[in-house]
Amino acid sequence: MYVAPARFSGPRGQGGQKEGPLNGLRLVVKDLFAIKGERTGQGNPDLLDSAPIERQTAPAVLALQQAGADYRARTTTDELAYSLNGTNAHFGTPQNPRAPLRLPGGSSVGSAVAVARGEAEIGLGTDTGGSIRVPSSYCGLYGLRPTHGRISMTELKPLAPRFDTVGWMTRDLATLTQVSEVLMPAATATRLPARIILLVPEGLAAGPYQRLLGPLSRRLESLGFQCERRMLSQTFMACASEAFRVLQGCEIRRTHQAWLSTPEQGPESRWPRLNPDIAARLKWCMTLSDTDELAAEAKAGTVRRWYRQQLAASQPASHQKGSESAAEAGSRVPHAQAEAISEAVFVLPTTPGASPLLGASLEVMEAYRHRLMGLTALAGLNGAPQLSLPWLTDDAARLPEEAAPPPWGVSLLGLPGRDESLLALACMLED
Repeated sequence: MYVAPARFSGPRGQGGQKEGPLNGLRLVVKDLFAIKGERTGQGNPDLLDSAPIERQTAPAVLALQQAGADYRARTTTDELAYSLNGTNAHFGTPQNPRAPLRLPGGSSVGSAVAVARGEAEIGLGTDTGGSIRVPSSYCGLYGLRPTHGRISMTELKPLAPRFDTVGWMTRDLATLTQVSEVLMPAATATRLPARIILLVPEGLAAGPYQRLLGPLSRRLESLGFQCERRMLSQTFMACASEAFRVLQGCEIRRTHQAWLSTPEQGPESRWPRLNPDIAARLKWCMTLSDTDELAAEAKAGTVRRWYRQQLAASQPASHQKGSESAAEAGSRVPHAQAEAISEAVFVLPTTPGASPLLGASLEVMEAYRHRLMGLTALAGLNGAPQLSLPWLTDDAARLPEEAAPPPWGVSLLGLPGRDESLLALACMLED
């Protein structure tokens, strides 16, 4: 789980630990972030051995340290962050503490498991295609993928810059909100939506998510929100998944072109040793053409237009202006006192269900990955914020040998720039 477990010795990096709102909270950091005095290996031992000693600390890490967070360790990631499973053949697959027979989810796997095990309060990671949201769902954590570009990606190893974001995971909403206020200082009043759209993915078996929707609708309506349910068709999810998969692949090809274009083996090779599934995916990236990219852009445009049409303000909304933080708006002031707008927020399952079992075949996992990305691609293609909440367990998926039903996350998903709205809404619902 830890790339360098000996680094549990205390705060490190430029600036060190300070007194602040995160004072005493333990921080673990995914093996993509630069930390002064350490090497960044991207989940691969060959890349770790050849990496230079970092001379600076990534701004996101430094901001948390300067707010009082106590940096403890660098955590493992799926290789190059190009997987949602949470597996790593080189450093080992961390055990999911909430569902030991199941995958922990990736690629921010080490940070997620450290937080779920109680070894840290803050797990810093990245999210490109779901690498914060998926392990949050599988490990029963709160996780935020912020608006794309909201937080600096400087001194951070990229996978697909068009979609890469910094993200974080915690065991409780209060800590997640504290971290959010450090990394995303609010410049304007929190704006709460007037409408909530409850998305039901077609083909999702009747179960915990559908049973949640009735009580959730009543709770939202009691707080003054308008609620409606809409089906998310399999055709639409497949369109989103394919568009994201191809566009991400094209970005990865450009990002890693220097070594991907060399022979995989032989004296001229610059390839590191890779897990077979990661290697196969990277080879596929190299087969993508300009025509493939154009077709994917067209599909992505369809997804973006639908997304904005669903969530954009449909009519002017009367409101009172407020100036509360996300935490204050969500937990201390009534809905009517925050700034209200007629935009909407989606509710949807973070993943298609509980985490897949360990040992599933590559074919099974690739098929599952396509279904999973039909959900996670919505935020990625729109550069939008998504907040995963540990509100469900998947009773139907529970095996006789499992001590408890495995976790399953529910997400709030909004328009770009509405990160604080999602946090405020979640705080209201948990109050």
